[in-house]
Formats: sequence, structure tokens, C-alpha cells
Amino acid sequence: MLEIKNLKRYFGGVKAVDDCSFKIEKGKITALIGPNGSGKTTVFNLISGILKEDSGKTLFDGIEITHMTVEETSNLGISRLFQQPRLFGNLSVRENLIMAIDEDNTRFWKNLIGYKLDREKGDKINEIAKLTSITAFMDKQAKNLSFGQKRLAEIARALVKPHKFLMLDEPVAGVTPPLRKEISELLLKLKKQGETILLIEHDMNFTLNVSDKVVVLDSGKVIAQGSPKQIKTNPKVLEAYLGD
Repeated sequence: MLEIKNLKRYFGGVKAVDDCSFKIEKGKITALIGPNGSGKTTVFNLISGILKEDSGKTLFDGIEITHMTVEETSNLGISRLFQQPRLFGNLSVRENLIMAIDEDNTRFWKNLIGYKLDREKGDKINEIAKLTSITAFMDKQAKNLSFGQKRLAEIARALVKPHKFLMLDEPVAGVTPPLRKEISELLLKLKKQGETILLIEHDMNFTLNVSDKVVVLDSGKVIAQGSPKQIKTNPKVLEAYLGD
């Protein structure tokens, strides 16, 4: 579904992403891991159009998206969860989801002042709310949610947006162990439903338990890729995390 070919991105003399290549298989969960500063978020930003590459290319469903804007990649079906919550604090959770599902912003504002949301979209929002366990606080303002509730609402917003490919940047960072388990179970449910997911996560137990494939970066380079079992015992990976 997604293929990165020889991607490079430098910041001055720093090689943040250095000749990076890997593939994402449809219907699977792929994890992008590596020590701090290894280039993971830069890769995410290159895929989603926030940053532009110095060289190399990115293909999505056979279409080159290397030079596309954030809006263009989003319209092709790439939906992203960011490290930090980006909900609209003065809107309710429901309104945040309406804004994500209704790509016509004019219609979103009309919905707020009394126009009825399409039944199909309303049903979709309710379905995702139930799936992500946020039904109880759908009508709360986002700014009044706990951190864990915000994380679930962010995941719901990424899911409700029309998409073919889901990018999750540290979905369980800072959440409680019970919520971490809940999100783990949610991702496995999503995979069963056919979702294609690329995630960054520092919690190795979480990552290795949910992923079908793991790609390991160090200093902007891919140093290993394979199944979680293969990555656990790879000497290059152990060296990158633990040192000599």
C-alpha cells in the first residue's frame, strides 16, 4: 500500500532521514521504532506532506505523493494521529468528529447551527464512538477531558475521517496501563476490520504485541526490519538501543 524509496531529509548537516526504504503491507500493522532522534517522526512528516524530502520518493497505492501537500495526501486517504492532542478545545468531542467526517467545512458549520448531519455519517460517528469507548463523553468540550480521554477522542477522529491508511504517532504515550491495554485491543480489532496501520511507539511491549512487522531506524537509516520475534533478537537493534 505504501512504499518509501531512498528517502533523504537533512536539517543543515544533520541527516534526519538517510536513504530510508521500506514497504507497508495492506491490512497489517507496521511499527516504526528506534532510539530518540532516529528519524521516526521526520519520516511520518515526510509521508503526510508536512515536510519535503531532499531526495527519494514515496508511493501510496501506486501514486507518487512525494511532493504533495498535507491536504492532498489527506484527500487520498491518509489519516494521522499526532504525538500531542490537537482537538478543538472549545468544541465538543462530537463536533470534533463531525468536523473530521465532513470534509466540506461549510457543511460542518451548517450542522452546528441546526442543519442535520447525513444519517450515514451520523451512524458512522456513533459506531466509531462505541468502538473507541468515548460514547459517555461525546458532548463534553474537548478541553475538559482527561489526557486519556483526549487520546481516545483523537484516535476516534483519525478513524472517522475518510481514509485508507492510518498513521499513529505514539498512541499510548502518557496513558494509564489499563488504557494502554484497551488501545492495544482496539488496534487488533481494527486490523481484523481491514485497517492498514503504521505506528510509532516507544513502549516496546505494546509495539511488539500488536505489530505484524517492525521497521527499526537508527540515525535516519533502516537497520533492521522483520517480524517482532526477529526484531527482539536482532543484534543491530540491541546495539542501537543498548549501545556496545
